[in-house]
Amino acid sequence: MLGMVYLNKERCFDMKKFIMICEYILFFLFAILLLFFKNKISTIIIIPLFIVLLFIVRKMKIKNYGIFIFILALIIRLISVFYLKVNIVDDFKTMYEASRDLIVHNLDFLKSSYFKIFSYQLGHVLYQGALLKIINSVLFLKIVNSLVTSFIVLFIYLISKKLFSEKTARCVSLLYLFFLYPIYLNSVLTNQHIPALLVLMTIYLLITKKNSYKLSVIIGIILAVANVLRTESIIIILSIVIYNLFLEDLIAKKKIINSIILVLSYTLVLIAFNGLILISPLHTSLKNNASEWKFYCGLNYEHNGIYNEDDDKIYFSSNNKKELLKTRIKEENVKLPVLFLKKEVILWTQTNYDIQLLNYINSNLYNFILLFNQAFLNFIMILFIISLFPERKKTNKELLLLKIIIGIYYCVYMFIEISPRYAYILHILVFLTIGLGIERIKNLKKPTTR
Repeated sequence: MLGMVYLNKERCFDMKKFIMICEYILFFLFAILLLFFKNKISTIIIIPLFIVLLFIVRKMKIKNYGIFIFILALIIRLISVFYLKVNIVDDFKTMYEASRDLIVHNLDFLKSSYFKIFSYQLGHVLYQGALLKIINSVLFLKIVNSLVTSFIVLFIYLISKKLFSEKTARCVSLLYLFFLYPIYLNSVLTNQHIPALLVLMTIYLLITKKNSYKLSVIIGIILAVANVLRTESIIIILSIVIYNLFLEDLIAKKKIINSIILVLSYTLVLIAFNGLILISPLHTSLKNNASEWKFYCGLNYEHNGIYNEDDDKIYFSSNNKKELLKTRIKEENVKLPVLFLKKEVILWTQTNYDIQLLNYINSNLYNFILLFNQAFLNFIMILFIISLFPERKKTNKELLLLKIIIGIYYCVYMFIEISPRYAYILHILVFLTIGLGIERIKNLKKPTTR
């Protein structure tokens, strides 16, 4: 009995060995991405500039750096919101119009095929509707986005500070500040922002608070709320459970109970919210009525797993969607390894901006932005690859949690439909991890003791 209470050391060792193997796989996968780098010359030019910038930041004497980086992030994001008048299109337009109808008690949007199929998007509609009830303005929604994403920058600093040194945390948060894609997305009415902030809050709680039953409840509730707004929190839940059961230094019984409480609190909140929606005038539930769709589209080799109208027409006109998916898997199974690699490249390298930006900024400036962004991402990728290489002697458990989440995210996205913006949380996790790369480069300068 006593042996069942405590972790089997051999089993624990095997799991850690397995995780290390996964780390090596991740390392080599991302190392391959170096072959696909665009703008290699500009990258060579920009790297010394960022190194100098990071050196200056490390030497800066700012007492309340968290407040400083938050205010700076907010200013930059507000400028982008007022300057870039990005049009509301596609899914964002559908959800925005539904939010506007909601606040005047017009529920006709529920009759549309979009919400009949993708009713889980109602979470974001309700969120936007609540904000529009306060101030009925698109600009207000974008300002709230700016505030939320500024808190994301702050949490990146706070988490990095717990994982690494103060100076490294400053470098990491400043580098994310220069990442142009999330700045641009402030002007897009996407449902990525709040869930990303909530995920960061859970990571912060996990690395700062002692693992307990109460913490598991709190994290379960936070991730359930995140899931209501965007359905991907299950990845975080799975990662935390793996971390709790195999990597956390707790008694086995407590590990199991913590994991059960986490899953249970997460599930109960989702059930409760669905129940409230069901008995409300909406009379529906937050679910996906086209569960095979993302896999069918995501496994399309010709279109690199990206949304396309051909798949859209074929899938939604079919009476046997499961058989349709089976046929696609049979047709594409040989090509899957190449497809997975192509999707990995897209998720990381194609954070391009909508061409409509050309209507608001000079074409030369637009081309410079694309060039800068790609070179910048190349620099980040190099730091990330350095941070991925496993440490044999001692392993930072919190960093291991981040790597588990990153690994599962990439595994999931290999099989489903992708878009650069779907990697929003993934990018944040990568930026958190590069702190280790910065620390390793910094340690190279230290003289070896005899």
